[in-house]
Amino acid sequence: MEAKVMMIKCQKNRKAFGSRIQKEGPNWRMTWAFKIDERIAQKEKFSSESTIKGSFIFDEEYPGCPHCGAQSFFTCGKCGKITCWDGSDTATCAWCGNKSKIQLVNELEVKGGGF
Repeated sequence: MEAKVMMIKCQKNRKAFGSRIQKEGPNWRMTWAFKIDERIAQKEKFSSESTIKGSFIFDEEYPGCPHCGAQSFFTCGKCGKITCWDGSDTATCAWCGNKSKIQLVNELEVKGGGF
């Protein structure tokens, strides 16, 4: 089974967290989220620029953002990094500050959030 950790930042407090995903056929299942210090994430190479393609499914037990509880995420159209998302119509990237309207998609290509 292939598994990876995606680096995400919280939209509310801009703190980093990791989200474990595992490959299931053409899809990726989000299984777990955990707070992490950005320095440790760099040391563990969680911030690698790997690309993940496919549909994302949330496990029933997925806890959401460990900082604010948001149950989803978005990819910034400017910097390409990932921020948690609370379902609102507009969002602000926790990495670069870009503000935009959210567009829902069925499939996504994301890159690890480099620090």
